[in-house]
Amino acid sequence: QNSGLKHGRQEGSVRVDRRMTEQQFAVAVQALQRAVNTVQDAIDNQLLRPAQKQTFLCSAKCCDTAKGRDALQQCLASCASPLMEKEQKMKVAFEEFQLRHSRCIQRCQDVVVEGLSPSSSARDQERAGEKLRKCAIDCCTSYQKQIPQLQKNIMQS
Repeated sequence: QNSGLKHGRQEGSVRVDRRMTEQQFAVAVQALQRAVNTVQDAIDNQLLRPAQKQTFLCSAKCCDTAKGRDALQQCLASCASPLMEKEQKMKVAFEEFQLRHSRCIQRCQDVVVEGLSPSSSARDQERAGEKLRKCAIDCCTSYQKQIPQLQKNIMQS
């Protein structure tokens, strides 16, 4: 009977570890998302808003100086072009970042799935789930560390 109690405690601790790992994963994902949001806000304030202001000022001049509808449209498009390029570069940079992060998570899933078989025990599956969560946490941590360079690249482009 003592071995049953001991086994029960072990199972209980596995459940606690699983919840902790799930909670740690949720915290890692939230930290990564907050970091991305912070960088997006900084880029908006430091890069996009000044470009938006320039676009509006330039567009206002077009309204004062263009001699016809076609000239006005051409002038407005020319004013908007730099902002659109900056927005597109930012969009692509964040999409590529997200894709790389997703591939990291996918690699974690692949490694875990490759380690399981149809006859894997419940305990093996539990361990695999923990391994997946830990790997995914490592992905989040790694990509969070890459965010300053992402910001630098966007600001310099």
